[in-house]
Amino acid sequence: MENNYRVSVIESLKKIFIDNSYSNLIINHDVKNVNIKYNGLYRKSVLGVIENLMFIDYIINQMSKTKTKKMEHDVLFVLRLAVYQIFFLENSYENIVVNESVEYIKEKGNIRASKFINAVLRNILRNKENLLKSMEKLNKNDYLSIKYSYPKWLVEKWAKQFGKDQIENVLSWNNSQAPLEIRVNTLKTNRDELISLLNEKSMNAKKCQISNKGIEVENPTSIDNMVEFKNGLFSIQSESSMLVGQVLNPKENSLIVDVCAAPGGKSLNVAELMNNTGLVISRDLYKGKIPLIVNEAKRLGITNIQAESYDATKLDDDLIGKADYVIVDVPCSGLGIIRRKPEIKYNKSELILSDIEYVQYKILENACKYLKQNGELIYSTCTTEKKENLDIINKFLEENENFKLMDISEETGNYFDTAKDGFIEVYPHIHHMDGFFIAKLKKL
Repeated sequence: MENNYRVSVIESLKKIFIDNSYSNLIINHDVKNVNIKYNGLYRKSVLGVIENLMFIDYIINQMSKTKTKKMEHDVLFVLRLAVYQIFFLENSYENIVVNESVEYIKEKGNIRASKFINAVLRNILRNKENLLKSMEKLNKNDYLSIKYSYPKWLVEKWAKQFGKDQIENVLSWNNSQAPLEIRVNTLKTNRDELISLLNEKSMNAKKCQISNKGIEVENPTSIDNMVEFKNGLFSIQSESSMLVGQVLNPKENSLIVDVCAAPGGKSLNVAELMNNTGLVISRDLYKGKIPLIVNEAKRLGITNIQAESYDATKLDDDLIGKADYVIVDVPCSGLGIIRRKPEIKYNKSELILSDIEYVQYKILENACKYLKQNGELIYSTCTTEKKENLDIINKFLEENENFKLMDISEETGNYFDTAKDGFIEVYPHIHHMDGFFIAKLKKL
């Protein structure tokens, strides 16, 4: 069974790195092939290799004449997993790790490669301390880049943004494992009842710190197979994401337009908050994502959602001046959710970051036109990048004098100093939640 777990980890890593698939989707799909006893180890290993990729490749490249860029895929991923286990897993039983890695390649019929893997891993074990010492001799930013596996440009950017004294804390927190958080479906139950139900199943559930519909679950084994999930008592959603609906705080029987909705968590949350009254027009650019929203609404017993495909960068004349509320959760760099999708670290470049702001502003410009007078709009992202957040809001307010920021202190439990100014910035290393930006605007 140990082997089954190792095979699954390697196959999942190939899909994530070779096919550019999202780690969270691959893990949720592939974990079903793993013996339940090894589910935790499987998840930890896949995420661990991704989170520590630059560190792992540095170690391999110090000890191997063939560099990682030139290795066959099977060899590369078996080595990456082994190095992760040797350096990051407690009680990893180093000899077992080496033997199982060698066996994995032998079973693929590659005897030559199995000898190579054995030699590289034995070499790494012999030089473990020296390898770490050589890393420490690098200049500060190179060392932090390799130790925490972040591209150097991002280390430098965050050091500037958060301060040199905070940078290691920022990197370390963004590499930590994010908790599983769920949103209670208030149409079917309440938070205290759901917590009791989960704790009867030894899931160690407790209230989230700020979200009044949020529950943090410590032992979420196969949570989506539970009767309570199938019966729609809750949804899986991060606490930061739940705050969008909480800050919007919509009145019943309202018309809400969510312009970039898929997979639908924010739309469904506000539909619940309106007690299944009114209408939520839940839109996304990609037709293929619309069934995700429809199916979730059905599972939750929500009937006030109209899910449809529409490009938010194009103005819809039919909606101008119609909406009570608009949710503008724009596509972003995702730098706030690295704990959930660690591959984001390697998929972004400074170039991509500069392109995205134009799209974000265009979407906001269109979406604001859908509001009635005195209507309210939420602008949100899952990034910590000011250019995609406060800079966009400030530019928008300069160009649209008929909008103002609203005090959201009450809706956010007085946790954030800036809430009185109409926006909050959530940081993993400070608030221990996903990095997020939420601003609330009113049309005058």
